[in-house]
Amino acid sequence: MEKRTEYGTLAINEEVLGAIVQSAILEVDGVAGLGVFGLSEGLGELIRKDTGTRGIAFQETNRGFFVEIAVIVDYGVKIPELGRVIVQRVSDALAEAVSMRPVEVIVEVQGIQQRNPERHPEHD
Repeated sequence: MEKRTEYGTLAINEEVLGAIVQSAILEVDGVAGLGVFGLSEGLGELIRKDTGTRGIAFQETNRGFFVEIAVIVDYGVKIPELGRVIVQRVSDALAEAVSMRPVEVIVEVQGIQQRNPERHPEHD
């Protein structure tokens, strides 16, 4: 990703953006983890050790950039509400960290997982 400023052009690696997005997503109560996009990415993630951008994709257009996120959610959460929280957190985290707000954040719920009591002890 590149951002033009009055001082020049700032290039930001997608791995860095992915780490920012991942951190923002995993702090949201109700998110069990990140998913994967397609079979080829899933197989690649089994081999790769760094999963900082797993389930996160960026696309640049002439209008700006889009973020697509694949998540696994905890059983019992209200998915529309959770989606709104994820979109807001990701947008705010990117704006704060790199002064770039995405044009659109797309959240794809890929599965539901039984809630982990160790991760959310307040729900027992």
